Amino acid sequence: MRINQLTFSNLEPQLLPIPLKKLILLVALLTTQVFLVYSQTATVTGTVKDADTGETLPFCNVFVNNTTISTTSDLDGVFTLTDLAPGSLEVGFSFLGYKATTKQVTLNPGGKLTLNVSLEPLETELSDVEIKAKRDKAWERDLRKFENLFLGNDAIAAKTEISNPWVVDFPESEERNTFLASSQLPIEILNQYLGYKITFNLQEFYDNPVNYRIAGAARFEELEAESDLQEQEWDRNRMDVYSKSPQNMFRAMISGTHEKEGFYLYGERPSAADSRNMRSDIFADELGKSVIPYKPDQLVTAADRPGEYWIYLKGRIEIHYEKGYTTVNTYKDAPYPISWIEVNGDRVRVRENGMILNPQDVVFSGDMDRRRVASMLPLDYDAERAIQLRNLDKTAANYQERVYLHTDRPYYQAGEEVFIQAFINYGNPYLKKQLSQVLHVELVSADRDFVFRKKYKIFNGTAGGSFYIPDSLTDNQYYLRAYTNWNRNYGPDHLFLKPLPILRPNQMLESGSKLALKSKNVLLEANPEKAGPREKIQLKIKTVDEAGRALSARLAVSVIDQAQVESFPEIKPAEEALALEKIPDNIGLERFSYPIETNLEQSGLILDQKRKGTSGALTVFVNNFEGIVELEADRSGQFKLEGMEFYGPLRLAIQATDSRGKPVSEVKMKEELAAPLAAFPSVNWPELKIDPSYQPISQKELKTEDLELVEVEDKSLEVSKAIYGRADFVVTSDKLMATGSSVDLVNSLAGNVPGMRVTVAGASGQQQIRLRGGATSVSGSMEPLVMVDGAILVTAPGATAADNLRNINPNDIDRVEIVSRTVSMLGDQGRNGVIAVYLKEGLSNQANPVLTSSVSNFVIEGYEPPRSFYQVAYEGDEEVAQDLRKTLYWNGDLVTDESGEVVLSFFTNDSGGPMTVEIRGLSLDGKPISGTFTINSSEK
Repeated sequence: MRINQLTFSNLEPQLLPIPLKKLILLVALLTTQVFLVYSQTATVTGTVKDADTGETLPFCNVFVNNTTISTTSDLDGVFTLTDLAPGSLEVGFSFLGYKATTKQVTLNPGGKLTLNVSLEPLETELSDVEIKAKRDKAWERDLRKFENLFLGNDAIAAKTEISNPWVVDFPESEERNTFLASSQLPIEILNQYLGYKITFNLQEFYDNPVNYRIAGAARFEELEAESDLQEQEWDRNRMDVYSKSPQNMFRAMISGTHEKEGFYLYGERPSAADSRNMRSDIFADELGKSVIPYKPDQLVTAADRPGEYWIYLKGRIEIHYEKGYTTVNTYKDAPYPISWIEVNGDRVRVRENGMILNPQDVVFSGDMDRRRVASMLPLDYDAERAIQLRNLDKTAANYQERVYLHTDRPYYQAGEEVFIQAFINYGNPYLKKQLSQVLHVELVSADRDFVFRKKYKIFNGTAGGSFYIPDSLTDNQYYLRAYTNWNRNYGPDHLFLKPLPILRPNQMLESGSKLALKSKNVLLEANPEKAGPREKIQLKIKTVDEAGRALSARLAVSVIDQAQVESFPEIKPAEEALALEKIPDNIGLERFSYPIETNLEQSGLILDQKRKGTSGALTVFVNNFEGIVELEADRSGQFKLEGMEFYGPLRLAIQATDSRGKPVSEVKMKEELAAPLAAFPSVNWPELKIDPSYQPISQKELKTEDLELVEVEDKSLEVSKAIYGRADFVVTSDKLMATGSSVDLVNSLAGNVPGMRVTVAGASGQQQIRLRGGATSVSGSMEPLVMVDGAILVTAPGATAADNLRNINPNDIDRVEIVSRTVSMLGDQGRNGVIAVYLKEGLSNQANPVLTSSVSNFVIEGYEPPRSFYQVAYEGDEEVAQDLRKTLYWNGDLVTDESGEVVLSFFTNDSGGPMTVEIRGLSLDGKPISGTFTINSSEK
């Protein structure tokens, strides 16, 4: 729907049971093209000034009409709008206290247009209070009428409101039965149905029994969703509005899919136009009698400019949108939206996205006429995303993930580093943010033993990194497997498997394997075509579709020295591994048992004294008390750490108690099970031979050097790195002995720590400790937490803080650190402070019966840390050692530009001979990219 200038007019109601009161006529000659993709964008810049004084106006709103594209002028009144599509558009200007205006401009590809604007001040500027004071009951009645005519009268308008209605005036009209509205200030509209705030500069509004007109300029802003559910609802609503729009209908006509999109066209049967008023309200009776399917031989033809088309619509065309529903039924047997269109000249000029270029010649009626401002979408709305979002049903076809893993070389030697890049293709690319974010990569021997299992973080459909092959491997036949946990629901064929020969240091492949040169959707140019040792080569890569048009894609590129690395073919090329399976749409996700992993998780179990699972509470200390997590175990003892995102190993210290507050017998971590190994495919493994050039390092070549003994001073007493930070009091062992109560650690501490009190609890005779008053914790305790060498001791009804301290031999203590304040990092346990005991050197690692059952320590693995490939660059005259690199270049994260191109460079090694360039990737629309080339060869 176009709002920069809309005219609504009336044609005679000649059709059937439901009379047509008003029809929409779009008379705006200029159309905004900001949402089309061009290789060269344009820029508009300029200055905004006061028309009377010439002073510049800072913070003026500058926007492309009817879009979300906007900016504000700076302190000097200067503005810049960038990345605009070439063609005609309107730039709007709005500033408080000044008349809003729009300027029509035409932009050239890559051009920069200067647009200086002078805004006229409003003659009278009243405050909101003054404006509201003039409103009476008559104005309120007019406002309700205006809202129905301006916003609409449907479910969308019901969730749309004008937030500053007092700016609207309703002047009297000289014409009879004509309703007028005006506003000197912008009308602010909040659309909670579509998720937009619209600032509307009303230029003209009137309504009468014959026609009505709305003219103005609209600036869209996306509202911030309060939750993911609200954002998803807005996406669905926008999709629904777009799906039934004229723009979507015309776009589908160009591709010949309008019936698939739900739009069915019917034309009047010859000689039936005169009998319109006698038609029945049963469509089945009229089909073939008064109306017939409209299917001309040439519905769409190319226009004289690229990307534009003519759509031929002769006479009065009836449009049935059968994917929608409406309560305003034109026919009793057709409960879906029905519209009519008449075109002056019998043809509509549109762009390939469905945007009308001659709206002055087009008249709609029926459902497409009922839409008003509340149903507006910005012209830069992502229509392609709307089409995809429409198909977000939870089906196995939509939720597919296919993985392909590319390595920098086809095989390796034990001990070498392997660089990898994974590409994930999706059944629906707009679901990628909701699908897997964790990639599992495994190295498996031919004997079905796991060498290692690693995890990599998925970013925007790709995952990359590296790993080292253990130098202890002695076999040669291995497989590299990659998959997501969600993949496992689709069966073993959906898991990526790649044979990976691994050679010992003295082995090499038998020569003779012919390199298979092939290309799919990728072109390559090398400059120079022939380079010598240690010379720079530049590669220009271009990705294209089957018609030769540019594709934007993400690529992984490796350049390999053919003299050192033989060819070893893939058993499943990229285009096959990434191909989506044709799954019927009626198959849902109900039977799937493996969940989608969006973050790292770790499950565990706590056991009671009978070694059975029990409910309880856990405190998890992370990486030597850098952080703390409180968890609950269910009745079976199950607990789970969720939502984790970390790289490398993570140390966990877990303290667990049962429902009665007593220490549990054991804390166990569950080992994550790998996907079952299916039968390995048949592989033609390469023949190996001894490398005659291999020279093992002899013992005589290994030089040893005695190192000078360096004494390291222990600084641990100077700066505390404990979780509680700096202690409020530190009592050393000599002070503990000086009190004369060294045998009673509790009373000895009380004599050294101001504010520490020791009391006796009732008839039990148990001592209780207070630091500066204290507060009741969730467990009902007011005692401080006791720690020994960083380990937390359990406080329970049968073991108070004083009891825990009495179990420690004062002669073994090096110092005691006391924190009398609340320690937030320790959660509820740190509410009443901390007494941290540190034992003398050599005693902290000895068995201590107090600690044996209180804390369990674990190490879990996170994502594999990313490592960069070292790119050699020969610059200057510095001496460089022998260059025997096998992989000369690797980059797993290249992105082509809008023209489908990316340029890279690298230096050759000492060989300067032929090289293999392997390019793998995926276009943004899901097309596999694959190419294997030879460069720097002397052969033509």
